[in-house]
Amino acid sequence: MPLIKYKTKVGKDTKFAYILTSVFFILTLILILHHAMWRDELQAWMIAASSNSFSELFQNIKYEGHPSLWFVILYLVKHVTTNPAAMKIVHLLIATASAFVFLKFAPFNNRLKGLFIFGYFSFFEYAVISRDYAIGILFLFIFCAYFGKDFKNRNYVFLSIILFLMCQSNVLAVILAIALAITIFLEPLLLKDFIFYRSWRFYTSILIFAAGLMLSVLQMNPPADASLYHPVINPRNIPGKIVDQMSVLWSAFVPVPRIQLHFWNTNFLDYLPVEMRHALRLTLSSGILLFSIFILIRKKIPTFYFIISTFGIITFGGVFYGGYLRHWGHTYFAFVTALWLHNYYSAPKTSISAFFRFFERNKNRFLTAIFSLGVLAALTANTIGFMYPFSASKQTADYIKQNSWQNMPIAGHWFYAASGVSAYLDRAFYYPLIDTIGTFSVWKYKWDKTDILMQVSKYRDFVKSDVLFIVNERPLPDELVKSNGIVPLKNFTVSIVESEKFFLYMIPY
Repeated sequence: MPLIKYKTKVGKDTKFAYILTSVFFILTLILILHHAMWRDELQAWMIAASSNSFSELFQNIKYEGHPSLWFVILYLVKHVTTNPAAMKIVHLLIATASAFVFLKFAPFNNRLKGLFIFGYFSFFEYAVISRDYAIGILFLFIFCAYFGKDFKNRNYVFLSIILFLMCQSNVLAVILAIALAITIFLEPLLLKDFIFYRSWRFYTSILIFAAGLMLSVLQMNPPADASLYHPVINPRNIPGKIVDQMSVLWSAFVPVPRIQLHFWNTNFLDYLPVEMRHALRLTLSSGILLFSIFILIRKKIPTFYFIISTFGIITFGGVFYGGYLRHWGHTYFAFVTALWLHNYYSAPKTSISAFFRFFERNKNRFLTAIFSLGVLAALTANTIGFMYPFSASKQTADYIKQNSWQNMPIAGHWFYAASGVSAYLDRAFYYPLIDTIGTFSVWKYKWDKTDILMQVSKYRDFVKSDVLFIVNERPLPDELVKSNGIVPLKNFTVSIVESEKFFLYMIPY
């Protein structure tokens, strides 16, 4: 029998899962309610809130480069409340469900389970920050939990439905879903058990997964006039970019940030000089990759899945979009879920060399080390996030409300950053760079060297009123302010996301 069921103390494990899930929920609730959402979180909410039908929703997301599942969920939520804080609660429930599935079904000891769910990605990046990545992780964990439930009568149709839903989450989840689909469809070949290929379930599963993949690709494929998301952003030096992407495995497995206000997407190795840092990260990343493979290597199916998924994520980053830590973290989850699948298979009875025995013997030490570093990273991120606002957009919106300016004409530059303030005020702004009025960002405009102040002045003359002008990241030059009679009002410069600092001005009529 190629699959084995791991033994657990069901009562104790279930009680442990419920207790730790409750702790996770309470702590994450405190953190997520304190969290000031940034523009990428609020973008999805504004799209859902601005859509009056499903057809309009799908029209509004066509420039996003994301599948629709998260937007559909928010579209349903906005019929209950127009408060964007509702998105936080929905995301909290998804993250908590993921934690419970992992704690209840993952084949690790309780210490490792606890360390993992309070790690950087589970407890900060995919929990506190409300994006569509948490949905993909939930379906990934459900797949792994169900995969080894009953090998003889495994329901491949149900597994394909899970992969279908994963494909509607985000592009990184699509890559993991493809890797899992290839794995389960090649599993009988690798195990030399071909009965599955003669079953109707095999072909039904292929059709379900293919439909999900095709639907996802159609939604993520940008229109011809898209300004940001193109099939290949820069085809030059792809091998070099792939090497660069491989070096980020270190950040994914050891996401401990620098201790500073703008800690997000940093790594403590960033303290080193650039050349030394790059060489060290590539060396450490290579070591982590090899160590991970050597832990898995005696069981070829989970090893196969880990290699495919990691190669897919790295290639996507090198060819399509370089990404950030939230994207690279999926390689870490690929390894953890490969270990999950690894537990379902029997090791071959052939003797193992002392070389590979070393990695198997030190597997739990390795996991304890990286999971503990993940906890340290989460503690750092959540502590800084609790001390300082993640984005200054909410503070800016609150100040505008306090001064009763929320109903006056407002212009924002850059438009994609100011859109976060627009979401908190629940109203449209004028965006001079693209000369349009709106809420969420539409990534189809070609940006040029527009005279921003001249555009705002035209808008002021059109509305025949003073205009409140919101500028992000850096203030207007003093000479420009004085020469145009602009009145500085207030600066909001404390923000973890550096580009979400805001400067308020009044442009008098």
